[in-house]
Amino acid sequence: MTTENIDRLNAEWISLNAFRGLAKIASGGDMVKSTYDNALQLGGEIYPELLGDEVSLLKRERESDTTKEYRQKAELCSIRDKKHISPFNLVSLDIVVYEGLLSIATAQRNEQKVDQLKRKLAQFYKSKKELDPEDHSENQLIFRDAYNVSRVIPTIANDRGCRDFELPNGRVLRLRVLHPDKVEHITGADLIYERHHPKNEMASVVAVQYKIWKNRKLYLSDERMLGQIDKMKTFLCNKEICKSAKNDHGYRFPCCSAFIRPTDKLQKADQKFLSTGEHLPICKINECATLSDRGAKKLEYDKIKEISLSSEVFEFLFNNGKIGSRDMTYTELTKLYSDYLEDASRERVIVYAQEV
Repeated sequence: MTTENIDRLNAEWISLNAFRGLAKIASGGDMVKSTYDNALQLGGEIYPELLGDEVSLLKRERESDTTKEYRQKAELCSIRDKKHISPFNLVSLDIVVYEGLLSIATAQRNEQKVDQLKRKLAQFYKSKKELDPEDHSENQLIFRDAYNVSRVIPTIANDRGCRDFELPNGRVLRLRVLHPDKVEHITGADLIYERHHPKNEMASVVAVQYKIWKNRKLYLSDERMLGQIDKMKTFLCNKEICKSAKNDHGYRFPCCSAFIRPTDKLQKADQKFLSTGEHLPICKINECATLSDRGAKKLEYDKIKEISLSSEVFEFLFNNGKIGSRDMTYTELTKLYSDYLEDASRERVIVYAQEV
């Protein structure tokens, strides 16, 4: 795999994990809705330049061999004919041919000798479904588009790329993705999730910064990564949104709102998707960090597991109001962001969600 493809694979994988984290929170931990395939589909809709059907390395490797064959065939036919040839149209034409042949077998009562044709036709049907853009965009999305819904929430990031979805609990998810102009500039991903109470004009925020680690070790020597962590501290921790309100007497975790989520590296695009990263409060990084034999500062699983939260625990606690920032007024929320989103998106993907 070329260096360019490795960089793209890392960018896709880290972004996919952010979309899956979003899906798990938004669906209330529904494991059916928050599969990697569903998260990949959602990511393709919201960020087609990275995870779209025509460009994503991860999506291509999860397609059937028949679909890959038709994509290759369509590419070469397009060159030969000097016009765009769709793989969807090619497989559709072959389906017509095979259906016609099988209808002859049916008329001749000779269906026992066409088992190979039936098997081939089944592969064509599967490929057509994989290649059908309408089927992907309308029928396989885990959340439906929301229309004509009143939303009295702050407008942040100029509503660019804004899209609203209906959630299973009757609430509405407003979703934006901000990102660098070029895929190769992506060095990580942030998920920022707001839970709103429009009647009171209050909201709670949690943010997760995704980073790739290797062998469950994340070295803290990269200046760019350290700068991103510092920006997250400036964005959230230093603005005292972790201070609970004086009248809040409920039992819950501290009002931590910023977490780092080391994510297992994907070695190749066709590898089985599996990520076992932990959520560690950013304010606990220095406390949990150790030194390697060469004096390099690092985070490792065995040293953070006593403090960090697994993905399942993290989503459950946030959905039940046990972690995340204190409730903030909409005025406080607007002041919180200032220029953070635009600035941070120059080097990483920002998945920004507001649940109302």
